[in-house]
Amino acid sequence: MATTIPIDDSNHLQILNTIAKALNGAVKLQSILEIALTKTVELLGLRTGWIWLVNVDSQSVYLAAAHQLPVALAQHPERLSGWCYCIDKYLASNMDEAVNISDITCTRLKDLTEGTEGLRYHASIPLLTDGRRVGIMNVVHPQSQELDETELQLLYTIGDLLGMAIGRTHQYENSRQTGAGEERKRLLTSLKEHLLPGLDALQVKAKAMQGWLEMGDQEKLSNAISQTQQLLEEIKSATDRTLTDLGTPINAVKETRSIQYPTVPLTEREMEVLRLLQKGNSNKEIATALFIAERTVKFHVSAILQKLQATNRTEAVQVALQRGILQL
Repeated sequence: MATTIPIDDSNHLQILNTIAKALNGAVKLQSILEIALTKTVELLGLRTGWIWLVNVDSQSVYLAAAHQLPVALAQHPERLSGWCYCIDKYLASNMDEAVNISDITCTRLKDLTEGTEGLRYHASIPLLTDGRRVGIMNVVHPQSQELDETELQLLYTIGDLLGMAIGRTHQYENSRQTGAGEERKRLLTSLKEHLLPGLDALQVKAKAMQGWLEMGDQEKLSNAISQTQQLLEEIKSATDRTLTDLGTPINAVKETRSIQYPTVPLTEREMEVLRLLQKGNSNKEIATALFIAERTVKFHVSAILQKLQATNRTEAVQVALQRGILQL
């Protein structure tokens, strides 16, 4: 029998409040994605989830975050590579809001009989920045069920907040990498003026609504919910204006070029080679450190460049750092 995701007004507000707090002042893309994904899965009573992001430079889709993957995927990461239905539908411009795909078995879990923990179906939430597609969040559950409009709206709102955060972190990262101190200062000032007051107001409104919910004041609660939705719209508009004013390109799909689907994740040996590349080691030094032939090192480096869509060793390390594969 299909289960339902337990969402009431209190849970709804708590989820938005938690994610708003995570976004407030954060500039690290990886931590934002992981926090938002974890909270979404746990607070909505789901089982697992993952986020795909689009890399505009290489026109590729890659796995940016995952939470509680079943054994069938965690121990076989290659199953998260290649074509899948939701990415194809998203990139074909057919997905501009949160949609149910629960009547279709997840491509990644299709035909698997072991290690799936009963997970089969999922809903997909588009991540948009200033109207441009930057990624997808998939949330997964065991039962085939259509999420109702309230649940989908909540997921869409979470996706909206994530899309804004992704755009903001790209702006910050671009200014940081170019060493533009004044640009960073302008970005943070603009965000402080336009975004943070709205998030602060949202948190205050959420606390007030929780109190009215406990007192059973339905009229005040109803009015506050409408005001909260308006606040979210104002936050989105303010953030879009900020990103547009700053004028730095945001990662998004370019319609004129074909997209590359997710590649096979790096193997343990490739990760060892990549960490040594990060230290600036030569092929000979890597071969000595790992007790393998220099020719084998060249093979691994070539595979790393292909999987990360990088043109050289330095770029491969930069891409890995941006995606959270490597740490400083």
